[in-house]
Amino acid sequence: MIFDPGKILQEGGPVLVANLVLAAVLYARCCGLLLELRRARGTLALIREVSPRQVATLRRWQEELQDLFRRQRILIGAMIAAAPLLGLLGTVAGMIRTFEHLAGRSARSVEGLASGISEALLNTEAGLAVAIPAVLLLYYAHRLVQKGLRDLVLLEARAREET
Repeated sequence: MIFDPGKILQEGGPVLVANLVLAAVLYARCCGLLLELRRARGTLALIREVSPRQVATLRRWQEELQDLFRRQRILIGAMIAAAPLLGLLGTVAGMIRTFEHLAGRSARSVEGLASGISEALLNTEAGLAVAIPAVLLLYYAHRLVQKGLRDLVLLEARAREET
């Protein structure tokens, strides 16, 4: 079996194309968030000591980190939820095409039935294939934020001990 992206896009119909566009935007957002969090963690790793005067700066950085994640999480979460829904829409479209073929007066060929079922299954698969890895990436981003916040709290505690 030869992998033919053009054929898959044609068989999947317009909903599959929409899901692929959503996937591109979703994963661009995920990668941007992860890069931003990695950069923040790298900067944080370089800080060994904090003076008591810098505690306010640490708190502001904490709030900025949480706000960045919160804003991105809402948008990314909405896109993750939309992917399987688009897959379901494509599934319904494929099943409608299958039933239209069955009800039609034209010759009832196996190819006609198979194309509708193929559209349905391709879209179901695409919706899940887009959403599942993105959920894992969002969880990983959440863990990075939690570790960063923990490190900031530890730095703040050390600064207070020095006073």
